Amino acid sequence: MRSLFVIGLGVMATALVLEVFLQCMPVVSGLRMEDSSLAVPFNRYLPRQHYVYSHGWAMANAQRGVTNLQGYANSAEFQDGAAVLVVGDSFIESLMLNYEDTVQGNLEKALGGKVYAAASSGNGLADALEMVRYHQPRLHPHNVVLFVDSGDLSDMLAPAQRGHNNFVVTANGVTVAHNPYVESKVKRLVSHSALARYVYYNLKLSDWIMSKVRRSATTAAAATDPDTARVAAMDYYLTQLREVGGGAATRFIFLVDGDRKALYGPGPVNSMWRGDDREFFMAHVRKHGYAVIDMQPVFAQHWALRRERMDFLPMDGHWNKVAHRLAAQQILPLLNTSPPLPAGRQPLVN
Repeated sequence: MRSLFVIGLGVMATALVLEVFLQCMPVVSGLRMEDSSLAVPFNRYLPRQHYVYSHGWAMANAQRGVTNLQGYANSAEFQDGAAVLVVGDSFIESLMLNYEDTVQGNLEKALGGKVYAAASSGNGLADALEMVRYHQPRLHPHNVVLFVDSGDLSDMLAPAQRGHNNFVVTANGVTVAHNPYVESKVKRLVSHSALARYVYYNLKLSDWIMSKVRRSATTAAAATDPDTARVAAMDYYLTQLREVGGGAATRFIFLVDGDRKALYGPGPVNSMWRGDDREFFMAHVRKHGYAVIDMQPVFAQHWALRRERMDFLPMDGHWNKVAHRLAAQQILPLLNTSPPLPAGRQPLVN
């Protein structure tokens, strides 16, 4: 018993020393989320929230930032009459980059303003649809750029995590279901500990947990007839986008990630995309008449000419500033540049 007591004291002392040390280091702060609901059915952070980002056990690439009034990172305050709204997940959120190095930062510099980004980690196609539904009548954007990566297709029919949405495919059609997020008091309390945040965020315990959840997550539709369900969900998504955008009032541009791992070599590698997901998605988008930017040939050409990586692999698959700059260059020629609709210029809080 005495030896167990001594061991316990040693563990507590070690944890205390680590806590004091990590409080002085750029451990990921974690971002507190707003509660979601059917009225606001998507993830966003608390407004004007300061945050710290770093990667891995060594806390590399430390970045600091603050969310805007709408609760998004790396975006100016939203105003009506937007030139471009960029919608996506952690690739667009880009906590690992400075604002000027993001897609939206590059576009804003080129256009002189009125470029905004609505993005949150873990977002999928159903989340993007709900975000456009919410923000389109508030911003009346002339262009909406929708970022799409491999997870958007592989998880399209999986049950939604808290704060997110998923497509529900039944014999009666397709709907969107929201899984509300309500902040846990326990999580809020534990997040004050730098050691807990280090284990959860920097050591990627959260990613490990999410990978286990996604691996076991299936829907009845996907289990019985995945191809039919996938087609039905895609057609619903693309049709709903057009209705939300008011026909030709808003131009939608899909920005599709490439298979960057396949470029770097040497030798065969596991694809970042599952099966025919990329081809399936782009074929359906083009069938519905939307503009598509396929970043695979863009990345391939840049790699062949420069041998310059477009991400932080092998540790982190998110785009780096090179990829964001290349994407912005592809987007600019496709933008609808007609004069903006009359609109007020006051920031929109909600």
